[in-house]
Amino acid sequence: MPFKTPGKTSEYIRELLKLSGVLPWEKRILEYADKNIIAVLLPETAAFLRQAVMLSKPVRILEIGTAIGYSGILMLKAAPSNAKLYTIEYDERRIETAKSFFRDEGLIDRVVFYAGDSTEIVPNISGEFDFIFLDGPKAQYCEYLPFLSRALALGGVMLCDNVLYEGMVSGEKEIKNHKGGLVKKLDLFLRKLMADKSLVTSVLPVGDGVSLSIKAN
Repeated sequence: MPFKTPGKTSEYIRELLKLSGVLPWEKRILEYADKNIIAVLLPETAAFLRQAVMLSKPVRILEIGTAIGYSGILMLKAAPSNAKLYTIEYDERRIETAKSFFRDEGLIDRVVFYAGDSTEIVPNISGEFDFIFLDGPKAQYCEYLPFLSRALALGGVMLCDNVLYEGMVSGEKEIKNHKGGLVKKLDLFLRKLMADKSLVTSVLPVGDGVSLSIKAN
């Protein structure tokens, strides 16, 4: 759920999104997340992710940061029926919770779980992916970039969440003392991402900030 007080624009967008309704499976997961104080996608980010998957029609999806399965279920439901999700999560308790939600939606057979530290798993991921969703440890984004860029198929899409980090990366909000190191790492990530000539990238103020990259060559 949202971890900061939204501005007027975000409030307005979320009011609009309510008009499309919340699906029963989303309601169950969001209520669980709220009750257990687990961060999940902001509403506008979830809507953007759903559309990105619908447009790109991926068959192989890589996710860094399973959490309790909200984004994974959203992507599989938006993707073609033969799509498969490969998802990485450090917390095994969250993996078990995610499995329960995937099972409830009849999607468990389309998911491959990698339990462990993503800094060790990502460099060893094999094969190409049509869609990559990066929502894991923010301080490691820059470290993951060369591996993810290599793993992204030609024409594939990579979406990264929380890249503006509460407005601190752009300078819109003052950097909190203990967040300075993380902000610098995210800024470096975005600069390296934009400089990657194999990718065409946009950075958008959706939710907590997202980057959208397409593998061009």
